[in-house]
Formats: sequence, C-alpha cells, structure tokens
Amino acid sequence: MKKEFRVSGMRCSRCEILVKEALEELEGVDAVTVSFADGVVAVEYDPSMVSTVAMSAVIGEQGFKVLA
Repeated sequence: MKKEFRVSGMRCSRCEILVKEALEELEGVDAVTVSFADGVVAVEYDPSMVSTVAMSAVIGEQGFKVLA
C-alpha cells in the first residue's frame, strides 16, 4: 500500500534524511521518498505491520508536522 503525507517544517536535504531514516526503521515500511521542497513524504508499506498513525508519529518525533 502507498500513503502520501503532507509535512510542514522540512527545510533542507538533512530534514529529508532524518524523516527517511526514521520511517525506514519501522517494521513493515518497504520504501520511503521524501521531498522537502514539495513537503511530501511517500511511504510504501504493509498495513498489516504498520499503521499510518505510527508513521505520522515518527514524522512528528523528528520535529515536523503532518498536515491533515
């Protein structure tokens, strides 16, 4: 399954790396693409192993805000 999150607060490529690495640590996440310029985080994942709530929480833990 694929989910795109709109994220505010990412300002540089280091922000992209922080979010990408944090999400990749979650079991069930298969691929992550992050664009700070577009404010988008795209995640391919197995919904039986990880929830969108958990992924949103991880993004928030990196200091960024997931927009509704």
